[in-house]
Amino acid sequence: MEVLRRLGIKVFEPKALELFDHAGADVEMRTRTVRIPESLVKETLQKAPSKFKMYGRDPEYELDYSQNKVHFGVAGCAMRVQDLDGKVRPGTVADVENLAKIADYLENIHHILLTVTPFDVPDEVYHLHCINADWKNSVKTTDGFTWTARKAQETIDMAAILRGGYEEVIKKPPLLGFLNPVSPMQLSKELTEGALVYAKYRQPLVVAPEGLAGATAPSTLAGLLTQQNAEVLAGIVIAQLAGPGTPVLYGTASAIMDMKIGAAAMGGPEVSLINTATSQIGKYYGLPTRGTGGVTDSKAVDAQAGAETAMSMLMAAISGVDFIYEACGGLDGTLIFSYEKLVIDDEIAGMVSRVLRGIDVSEETLAVDEICKYGFTNYLGSPNTRKMFRKEHYLPNLFDRRYWESWLKAGSKDISVEARRKAKWILKEHRATPMEKSVQTEIDDFIKKTTKEWLDGVPISS
Repeated sequence: MEVLRRLGIKVFEPKALELFDHAGADVEMRTRTVRIPESLVKETLQKAPSKFKMYGRDPEYELDYSQNKVHFGVAGCAMRVQDLDGKVRPGTVADVENLAKIADYLENIHHILLTVTPFDVPDEVYHLHCINADWKNSVKTTDGFTWTARKAQETIDMAAILRGGYEEVIKKPPLLGFLNPVSPMQLSKELTEGALVYAKYRQPLVVAPEGLAGATAPSTLAGLLTQQNAEVLAGIVIAQLAGPGTPVLYGTASAIMDMKIGAAAMGGPEVSLINTATSQIGKYYGLPTRGTGGVTDSKAVDAQAGAETAMSMLMAAISGVDFIYEACGGLDGTLIFSYEKLVIDDEIAGMVSRVLRGIDVSEETLAVDEICKYGFTNYLGSPNTRKMFRKEHYLPNLFDRRYWESWLKAGSKDISVEARRKAKWILKEHRATPMEKSVQTEIDDFIKKTTKEWLDGVPISS
């Protein structure tokens, strides 16, 4: 609160400056600096819902941010893809479609991001192609796009086609938007104006800075958290001023700067500590939280990738992070999206989910009678074993638990080979529930029309 009152935050979107000014903040229009009193922060925080739901392309699919359940998302906005031949190359729309199809099938993945930046469509409209690709190949919830008001409105218009009207978009929000502050202490023009559009239609917004300790934030983790908290609170305030009751996720994407090489250490242990503290702070304010788990700095699906992914995903989950964003599929700090790692990470997410269930203690599970009956022999023939093991034991779909000799006889395939095999099988066999043909046709026509407007230089009409 002291940072927001004394230093303030730079806000580069004129409408947001006006909202702050009308709400009673100290606004210096010349320097675009907004100093926010504690009373305004507390007042607007009360308007942010403590729980909300998001709905998939099929509104029967929902994410409920009210039951302390951890949700896992795939990695997002990667610049390259590691395909099923092991090659690293620029992404395409076909990759977005394939990865959405795989994520739709995998049971431990709950939300699909704009997985890969496609380079085979015009940059001005790739957001529409990505969302359409996700919707065509999955019923699950997806990211929206809030980079500029125009592009944000285009995604809302497309969602209105999907839902059958703007009121239905508000009632059952299908898009997750972003108002991520730029560390240190700035709200960019582009994301802020897009977030204002999403707030108008009450689409959920993530507010998650990516401060780097020692570079764009203080070098101490407590200092980073202080700055990050000020940045997140400022974002929540503007979201509530624009649309009271807009759902928000209190978030983080922060890490340390590796002082030896000058790069973000997204797979470092500090990320786990930052996630843990962020979850505690977000819950102090009564808000659902977004953290970063499953991220690795490795460039290959190797031991480093496995260790960093598992540690950060588990730590974020047991810390109570409601939405672990970019949990599955990312390499090189999420700059590369790997088909095979997506499948492997789903298995890790399944193991993490089993840990979260904990140990069920009851008269039945304590099994005193069972022990007294079978304790000098074994429990393989027990009816209770047949009844309970599927509930109590995690049974992997991918990881190999066979003995050495059995593994050799089966071809001695390592995890990467098995993951690629499974990904290929999903792409061949799995089909998501299709959209209605009329809706798909209308969305395709909308993308064609919007693309022409962009390429012809036609200004936004709504």
